[in-house]
Amino acid sequence: MLFAVSDAQSIYRNPPAEKLIVESGAASQVIEKVRAHAPGVLMEVFVKMGDPVKKGQILGHLELAATKYQLDLARLTIENNTKIKALEGQADAWTATREEAEEGLRKRRVDKSRVEWATGMEKFFRGNYEAQLEQKKVERVQYEYWKQQYESRFFRAPTDGMVSEILLEIGKPVTFGSHVFTIGNEHSYMIPVSVPAEYASEIFSSGSLPIRNAQDKHVSRGLVDSVMDDPKTPGQKIIKLRIDESDFPSAISANLTGKKFDVLLPQATRKTPASG
Repeated sequence: MLFAVSDAQSIYRNPPAEKLIVESGAASQVIEKVRAHAPGVLMEVFVKMGDPVKKGQILGHLELAATKYQLDLARLTIENNTKIKALEGQADAWTATREEAEEGLRKRRVDKSRVEWATGMEKFFRGNYEAQLEQKKVERVQYEYWKQQYESRFFRAPTDGMVSEILLEIGKPVTFGSHVFTIGNEHSYMIPVSVPAEYASEIFSSGSLPIRNAQDKHVSRGLVDSVMDDPKTPGQKIIKLRIDESDFPSAISANLTGKKFDVLLPQATRKTPASG
C-alpha cells in the first residue's frame, strides 16, 4: 500500500526531498529451515539443540572428500602457468626475430623469405599462446563450478538464532532440498515489504530502513535481510526486514506477531521523463 504517491509516474516526479512510504506485510517470528543444496550423506554435525548460532556459521556437512579432490585439482590447474608463460616467451621471442628480420630487409642484409619465416613462427606461437589464454578461461569456469559444489555440501545458519531442530542423524542419506536443521529466534521478526524494483539496489546497499508503528508512531529501523522478486507483482521486489523486539516499547514488543509497519524508502535515483 503506497501512502506518498498516487501512481507509478508520480514516484519519479516527486521532488528529491520527498520519500516513499509503504505498508509492510505482517511481522512473523524468525524461523528458518536449513535445506540441503546437494544430495549425499550427513557426515558431521557441529551443533546441538538449543545452541545459539550466528548467520553463516557452519552447522554440519555432507561427505567432502571427492568434491574436495576435484576442487584442489581445479585450483592446481589454474595456478599452473608454466605452459602459458613459456608460450608467451616464445611468441615474444619470435616477435623480436621478425622485427629484426624486417630491419635487415630494409637494410638489404636479409632476403624476404627470412621475414616470412619469422612472421609465420610468430603467428604460430602467438596463436598457441592466445589459445592457452582461452583455455585458462575454461579452467576458471571449472574451478568456480567445483568451488560451488564444495560449498553446497555445507549447512550454514541463514540467520542469527538458536538451533531448534536437527532432523537427521549422522550417517543418514540426504536428498536435494531435505530439511535438516531449523534455526529460530523468539526475539526477532521478519516483515516483508513489496517495493518498486528501481528502489531495490538502494535499499539493499542502505543496510536498514526506518519503520514506524502505525498506532503509536514509534520509529525504529529494520535491517535488510534479503531482496527477491515479488512473485505476485511484476516490477516489484520483496524486501525482508529483520526487527528485534528489544527495539520497541514493551507494549509493542509483547505482541509483534502480525503487526504491520510503515516503511520509509530512500529516494529512487532513476528518473522517468514525464510525458505530455
